[in-house]
Amino acid sequence: TVVGAAGGPAKVDAVRALGADIAVDYDRPGWEREVAERLGGGRRVTAVLDGVSGEKGAAAFELIADGGRYVVIGWSSQDAFEPDPKVLAERGITFTNALLHLLENPGDGPAHERRALEAAAKGELVPAVQTFPLERAAEAHAAIERRETTGKVVLVP
Repeated sequence: TVVGAAGGPAKVDAVRALGADIAVDYDRPGWEREVAERLGGGRRVTAVLDGVSGEKGAAAFELIADGGRYVVIGWSSQDAFEPDPKVLAERGITFTNALLHLLENPGDGPAHERRALEAAAKGELVPAVQTFPLERAAEAHAAIERRETTGKVVLVP
């Protein structure tokens, strides 16, 4: 079962369109309870890819099964969530900060880039892109600030 969480109805729809079995709006109070209820039977998630961190990351962490994985891929909340190392050890949860790993290992970048470009060329990796004409750059920036965009924003001439 793939669970996707995103902020706002349009982004939840995008997560659902990408194939999530359960899609929830993490801007709504109690989203983590909704996930637990929809999984049912006390089931938990086996992995979390967290691009937000902060309080939402902490809530997602509580959904992980013992032996699961928590991977930080961003912290758009600008508030890092760091799980308690004791809890990680007790529950056998693997914690990886993928962004920090990339910063600490810049030599790995070209290999990751090559694999991503190969996957994109095969159609296996399709980036989420929203375009704006260059003359509407201010509008694009305002949309980003209001969190109305999905994926990367590209200005085109």
